[in-house]
Amino acid sequence: SYSFCTLLRGDQHNTMFSGPLKKDTAETLARRQFYAGFFFLPWLWMSNYFFFWDIQKQNEVIAKYCRYSLYCFMASCVVAIIYWACMVNLNPNSSLWVIKPGMEGRKKKKKKKKKKKK
Repeated sequence: SYSFCTLLRGDQHNTMFSGPLKKDTAETLARRQFYAGFFFLPWLWMSNYFFFWDIQKQNEVIAKYCRYSLYCFMASCVVAIIYWACMVNLNPNSSLWVIKPGMEGRKKKKKKKKKKKK
């Protein structure tokens, strides 16, 4: 299996690149993946950490982005768990809802009854 770590070391050859990933290219890739995680893609933070965890001791810049990616991913997991817990446990009639779920938040349409002629 190919990963960025093996490409940096030059152990294996991937057809996507012409050779091992260079230091400046790896730093740019780590930085871009970290910032892309802010566009509601926290899985990029996790993948950034796992792609570069092997070489973060060799490069200070990559280590910084790996550390930040891990912290941001853990924070996004905490936010997701809190959000899920609120969605599951919060009463639909609570005053915390801005727009109440279900029929309470919608305007009910009144049906006009037709009178039958005799």
